[in-house]
Amino acid sequence: MRKKIVLLLFLSIFVGLQIWCSSITFKMPYMGIYLGLNQQNEWVIEELAEEGAHKYYNLRVGDIIKQVDGKSPNDNQMIYKWRVVEQAHKVLVSRDGIEHEIVVDNRNVITYDVVPLLEELLCLFMAGLLYMKLRHSSSAKLLAVVFLTCGIIYLSQGASVRGDAVGKILITSLVMVLPFIFFHFLVVFFKEKGNIQLPARILKYLYAMAAVGFGIRLLILYPPTAYMIYRYNATVTLCFFIIGFLFNISVLTFVYFKIRKEKSYLSSIVRSVWFSLFLSFLPAICLSFLPQIITGQRIINAVYTSWFILFFPISFAYLIATNQLYDIGLVLRRIGFAVLLAIIPSGIFTGSYAFLFKDLVDARQIIFIFFGSIIMLSIVLYSTEYLTTRLERFLFPRKYVLQTALKKISKSLGAISSFRDLKEIVLVDIVNTLQVRGGAIVFQYENDTEIIDEGEIDTAEIKEMIRSSTWLQHPIYTCIEITRHEEYASYLVITRNKANTFLGKEEVQWLHLITSYLEVSLENVHLIRKLTAKMHLLAAQLPDEQSAQDIQWFRKIMFELQEEERLRIAADLHDTTMQDLFFLKRRFVSLLDKYAMNKEDKEHLNNIINFVELINNSLRQSCFELNPFLLKEIGLIETVRTYLDKEAYHTPFEIEFKEEEASAIESKDLKTKRHIFRIIQELLNNAKKHSQASKVSFAMTVKDHRFCLTYEDDGVGFDSTQVPRMEIGASGMGVEQMRGRILHLNGKLEFDSRQGAGVKLVITIPVQEVMSV
Repeated sequence: MRKKIVLLLFLSIFVGLQIWCSSITFKMPYMGIYLGLNQQNEWVIEELAEEGAHKYYNLRVGDIIKQVDGKSPNDNQMIYKWRVVEQAHKVLVSRDGIEHEIVVDNRNVITYDVVPLLEELLCLFMAGLLYMKLRHSSSAKLLAVVFLTCGIIYLSQGASVRGDAVGKILITSLVMVLPFIFFHFLVVFFKEKGNIQLPARILKYLYAMAAVGFGIRLLILYPPTAYMIYRYNATVTLCFFIIGFLFNISVLTFVYFKIRKEKSYLSSIVRSVWFSLFLSFLPAICLSFLPQIITGQRIINAVYTSWFILFFPISFAYLIATNQLYDIGLVLRRIGFAVLLAIIPSGIFTGSYAFLFKDLVDARQIIFIFFGSIIMLSIVLYSTEYLTTRLERFLFPRKYVLQTALKKISKSLGAISSFRDLKEIVLVDIVNTLQVRGGAIVFQYENDTEIIDEGEIDTAEIKEMIRSSTWLQHPIYTCIEITRHEEYASYLVITRNKANTFLGKEEVQWLHLITSYLEVSLENVHLIRKLTAKMHLLAAQLPDEQSAQDIQWFRKIMFELQEEERLRIAADLHDTTMQDLFFLKRRFVSLLDKYAMNKEDKEHLNNIINFVELINNSLRQSCFELNPFLLKEIGLIETVRTYLDKEAYHTPFEIEFKEEEASAIESKDLKTKRHIFRIIQELLNNAKKHSQASKVSFAMTVKDHRFCLTYEDDGVGFDSTQVPRMEIGASGMGVEQMRGRILHLNGKLEFDSRQGAGVKLVITIPVQEVMSV
C-alpha cells in the first residue's frame, strides 16, 4: 500500500512538472538575449544565443533595452535574477538613439522545443519498458531510474533556458546527480551479473553532496540571492558532472586491470561497460561542457551531444534483457577499419575543395568538411554490410532468390530418404529457381543407369552422354559430378534456361554449392535403398523351420508396414485428389446446364467431363489395388475375379480365371486373403512387364486341405535355375516379395519354366494352419 501511495505521489508530481514546463516551453519562445550594465547603468545586450528567436527581430549586440512589457528593465524578474530577456511580450530597444518596439510572437526554435521532447519521450519509453518487463532485476530498476532522470532533464530544459526557476533547479540538480546514479547502477549491475563488489559505501556521501547542492539551489527561488547562485550554478554543476564521469571511468579501469588476466566473462563485462560509458559521456564533455567552463562557449550545443549519453543506458538495457555481451573488440576493429578507409577519400575531397575555393573558405570550414566527410563515410562503410543484408532482396534480387532456395533445400535435405523425395524436394526447386527447361539427377551403376528427371529433358540423351563421358564439354547441358564411388557415380544435369542461354557464373557456383550439400544426402539414399533391398531379400529367404521361429516376426513387420503405407496412400488419394476431381466435374456439368453453347463448345466441354471421369476411374482403380476393400465384402474369389476382369481391358494378352471348389479359403482371416491377393497382383504385374505372352491363366483349387494357386503363361519364360535377385538399380523386388509372402503363409512355391516356353508357377498354402498375420 505504501509503495502505491509513493508511486501515485511521484506520478502526480511528474505530471505537474510536465504540464508546468511544457506550458512554458510551447507558450513562450526562447529569446537567447543576455544582458549587462554599461557605464551609464543601462541594460545592454552583451550576447545573443545562436539558437534564440532574437534573429527574427533584428537585434544586435550593443542594443539598449529600455522597457520590457511596458516596465523598466530593473522591474523585470528575468533581468533581475538571470540578466536575460525571456518570457516577454513587448521589448523597447534603442539603437544609435533610435527607439523601436518589438512585439514577441511564439516563433519557437526546434532546437529547444522538439529535440528535447523527442529525447524525453525516448527516455520515458525505455524507463517504462524496463520497469514493466524486467522489474524482477534490481539493476533494471536502477537503469529505469537513470532513464527517468535523463527524461526529467530533457523535460526541464525548455523551461530552464526560458528563465523558469523550477526548470533551472531541476536540470542542474539532476545533471549533478546523474553520474552518482550511474555509479549506483554499476554497483548493483556488477554484483548481479558478475558478483563484483564495487565500493558501495561511498554512495551515501555522493547522494549527501547532491542533496546539499539541491538545498543551495532552492535559494534561487529567493530573488535577492538568485543571481549570485545562478552565476556559479552551471559551472559547479558541470564540474561535478565531469568529476563523476572521471570517477566512474577510474573505478572501471581499476576493476578491469584487476581481472583482465582472467580472460573471463567478468572481464568482458567490464570492458563493455567501460567502452559504453566512454562513448556516452566523452562527446558531451569534450564538445559542450569543458569548452563552456573554459571559454564560456560550446563547440556543439549540448542538445545534440546529449544524444550520446543515451547510448550507455540503452546498451545496458540490451545487456540486461538478453543477458549477452557484444564483442567490443570486433566493433572497434570494424569502426577503425571504416575510419581508415574514409580518411583518404575525405582528404582528397577536402584538399580539392580548399584548392578550388581557397579565396572563399577559412580553416574552420575546411576542418568541418574534412571531419564531417570522415564521419559520414565511416558511418556508410560501417553500415554497408548491414544495409546490404537487409536490402539484398531489392539490390541483388537474383542472389537473394538463390540464397533463399539454398536455405530451403538445405533445411529439407534431412527428410530425403528416397528417389521421390530427391525429385520433389531438391530437383523441382532447382529447376524452378534457375528457370531452366529441365534437370535430372543421374545414378550410373556398373551395368545400369537410373535417372530422376523433372521438366523437359531427354533422358535417353542423358544416358548416352554419361556413358560416353562427353558431359564435360556438352553444348546443351550443364553437368556436375556429385559423387563417385566404387558402386556408383552420381551427376546433376541441368538444361539451358528458358531463354535458351547458358547458366551464369553465379548460378553455376550456386549449383556447385548445392551438389556439395547433396553428396551426403545421395549417399544416404543409396545406403537406404541398399539396406531396404537386403531387408526384403532377408524377409524372402527367412527359413521356415521351427528352429527359426524366433525371427519370423521380422517378415510379419515388413508386410504390416507395407500394408499400412498402402492404406495411407489410398486414403489420401480418396480424400484429396478424387474429391477435387468430383467437384471439378460438377462445376463443368453446372456450366453445361447453365449456359447456352454452340454444338462445338458443348462437345468440347463434354470431352473434358469425360476425361475427368476417366482420370477419376483410373484413380479409383489405383485405390482399389492399394486397398482391396472388396475382400471383406465379397470374399477373395470374387474380388480376384473382379480385379482380373477389369485388368483384361488394359493388358495385351488374354486373361483366364478358373476356380474349382476353392471356397474353403474364404474361411480364413482377412490378412491371409490379402496376402494371396497381393501375390496375384504381383504375378499379373510381372506378366505385363516381362512375359510377352498372348494368354495368362490363373486357377484356384483346394485339395487335401491345401489351397493351390496356379499361374501359367505362354510367354518368353526364363531359366528357372536362375531366379533374378534384387540389386540396387535393378528390378527383381516383386519376385522376392512374392516368395516372402508364400513362406510367411507356410506355403511352397514351385517353378516350371524354360527359356522361350512360358512359365508355370504352383503355389500351395495349408488351409488348416495358415499363420495369423
